[in-house]
Amino acid sequence: MEKITIIKSLDENVIQFNELVNNLNKEEFETNIDGRWSAGQDLVHLIKVLKIVNIGFALPKPILRLMYGVNKNNNRSFEHLQQLYKDALKAGAKAPPIYVPKPVAYIDKDNLIQKHASLNKSFIDKLNNHTQYALDSYRLPHPILGKISLGELAIFTSFHTSHHVELLKSKLGR
Repeated sequence: MEKITIIKSLDENVIQFNELVNNLNKEEFETNIDGRWSAGQDLVHLIKVLKIVNIGFALPKPILRLMYGVNKNNNRSFEHLQQLYKDALKAGAKAPPIYVPKPVAYIDKDNLIQKHASLNKSFIDKLNNHTQYALDSYRLPHPILGKISLGELAIFTSFHTSHHVELLKSKLGR
């Protein structure tokens, strides 16, 4: 997937998620439905993910190469990564503790939405600073998918946000 397509997808998915959350009342934002995370917790989870991804994308390339090696395979498609992730979730994969959010108060909603949008913009800026070669060649670890290229991680980040949009809609019955 080309960088411009990934960026467009990242923007659209974050906007869609934030608009959905912005329109929630206190109860919808704070309530855990069927034992799953509240909308606020989904938002904090996405913020935690973007914080870590931003750190990874800021690492110097020699550090990436030394720590995680170089990608020797072709990048997997959006659909392939999506299927691998969904299969892992069905098999019982869960978010590592670092990504698990604590309860979130409604009063923090606006600040969290702004933070989510800001972190996404920062991520897009970092993504733009990498050549297509770098996106295809350098890798970072993913807690469920293993070592994946920067490009695959960018694709995953977009899909992951979309995944949470659909989860939240399902929880809210929308």
